[in-house]
Amino acid sequence: MLEALEDLLKEFQKNNQKTQIRTLGMQHIRIGQAADKKVRKAGKEEMKMAKTSFSETSSHLREAVKGHFGKKVTEVFEKQEDVLENF
Repeated sequence: MLEALEDLLKEFQKNNQKTQIRTLGMQHIRIGQAADKKVRKAGKEEMKMAKTSFSETSSHLREAVKGHFGKKVTEVFEKQEDVLENF
């Protein structure tokens, strides 16, 4: 009888450990998802700021630099804006 109780106790401890491990795993998944969401949000904000910067720089260069060179420079900046937008 005592042996049966010991076996039950061992089984209970094993199941308890499994539950604790699953709980820790789920917590780490949630932490990872929250961190991923935070990084994605920060990345979007940074890309938005970079795109605005490219746009402003392109506009200023278009006004400051005339001729064929100015056109090429503004085209390059516009392509970079598109790259950021589609990233």
